[in-house]
Amino acid sequence: MKKILIILIIGLALALAAFSCKDPDPPNHSTITAFGKTITVKGDASISTANFNTARGKLQEAMTALNTISPGLQRDKYISMVNRTGFAILIKTGNASPDVDANKSMTIGVDYLLANNAEPTIAQAIDDKVYADAFAD
Repeated sequence: MKKILIILIIGLALALAAFSCKDPDPPNHSTITAFGKTITVKGDASISTANFNTARGKLQEAMTALNTISPGLQRDKYISMVNRTGFAILIKTGNASPDVDANKSMTIGVDYLLANNAEPTIAQAIDDKVYADAFAD
């Protein structure tokens, strides 16, 4: 009986240790703000934290610039995009320019973000997709 109790206590201690060590925030998840909305930014787990943070910063800079310069109808397209239920910007591995996935979220390659300037290159590539109604319902 004593052995069973000791085994149960050890098992419980191990289970508690395993659950308490989980990070509440997944790696490479953050947000940016533009067009009056907080936008979720998720990066592939294989992207280093430093590269993810640099890429996220460039996205923030590009979206802030677009927020400032987008007129009338174009601005409405951005507001519609960021207000979509579940909209997120997904940073993937590779060098892909901004695109849209099946859920109408924006995908973009980390290498593309790291290699290009937020203005005008990244902002213009995002604007080209939004202007072409890639994120429209």
